[in-house]
Amino acid sequence: MQVKTLRGVEIKDIDKGTVEAVFSTFNVIDSDRDVTLPGAFTDGAKWKISAYGHRSWMGALPVGKGTVRTTGTEAILEGQFFMDTQHGADTFRTVKAMGELQEWSYSVHPLKESYGEFEGQHVRFLEQLGPGEVSPVLAGAGIGTRTLAAKSDGGLLLHEIEEALAAMDVVDGALSSASRVGALRAERGKSLSRVNVDALGRLGGELRRLAEAYAALKTAPDPDPEPEDDDLAEQAAREYLRAVARTRRA
Repeated sequence: MQVKTLRGVEIKDIDKGTVEAVFSTFNVIDSDRDVTLPGAFTDGAKWKISAYGHRSWMGALPVGKGTVRTTGTEAILEGQFFMDTQHGADTFRTVKAMGELQEWSYSVHPLKESYGEFEGQHVRFLEQLGPGEVSPVLAGAGIGTRTLAAKSDGGLLLHEIEEALAAMDVVDGALSSASRVGALRAERGKSLSRVNVDALGRLGGELRRLAEAYAALKTAPDPDPEPEDDDLAEQAAREYLRAVARTRRA
């Protein structure tokens, strides 16, 4: 999953929980060295609003939905939070309270892309993007983006790595507990129960998957990678986060 980010909040309708946000500007090099071209987004496309920090990718319920409209220079999300749910209403109130401090992120699903030179830099041109999701986040990296009402984008950025690190704390705690309980039972001449042994086996399998994904990330891209290398690194990153999510739910 790739992400783009933007900043700023302006609420369109407090009672209805509706938002309007510019979440992408065209013909601008962003911090990922991508240039989104006019026509990349489909007018009228339906997008989801994810739980804070893209946590819907980890199983949290979505908090809203919206429709994309475009101009000659930018893409705008016209969205509505699920105000009849606690998680939707709480997220909307948080976004409203954060005001201009609130940043957003949207997931990038390239259907058509190319590589070339733009303003003296080697960039990726995003020519056509499929429907995705947007999410309020703590930090993002978009250029020239802003919320007209409420906006967001999503992807593999620092906040998702922070999620992964938090999950590793949970894993470390589980392994420490298993070691402690195992030692206590060993003193009594007993071993861990079959249920716990099976659970640890599943955890070990996920940790092996993490190690393989991390090894792929370390060996994939050069400083100026070719598109094929980017694809490999992206696949490895997606697998890494999926494995983290499965481990966290175990």
